[in-house]
Amino acid sequence: MKKTEYCKTRTGCEGLPNNLRLYRLQANISQDKLAEAVDCHRRTIGYIENGQHDPSVQMAYRIAAYFEVATEVIFPNRNLPLQETVSSIKA
Repeated sequence: MKKTEYCKTRTGCEGLPNNLRLYRLQANISQDKLAEAVDCHRRTIGYIENGQHDPSVQMAYRIAAYFEVATEVIFPNRNLPLQETVSSIKA
C-alpha cells in the first residue's frame, strides 16, 4: 500500500478546485495508473480530484510533471484572475 501523507484531509470544508480530473480523462488514464506514476494511492488521486485532499507541493509537482504542464495549469492560483495566471505561465 502506498503512503498518502502527501495530502491533507479536508473534512467539512471544500478544497480548492483543480483540473486534475480533466487532464487525467484527456490522457485516457485511470486513477490507478496515475497514482502508480506519481507514487501515491489511487484513493489519493480521487480525493484530490474531488477537493477532499490538498496535495503537497511535491505531489503537485509530480502530477504536473507527469502531464508535462506547469503546476499552475492543473492547480490554478485562485487568488489571481485567470488571465493573469495564464500570462504568468507563458512568461
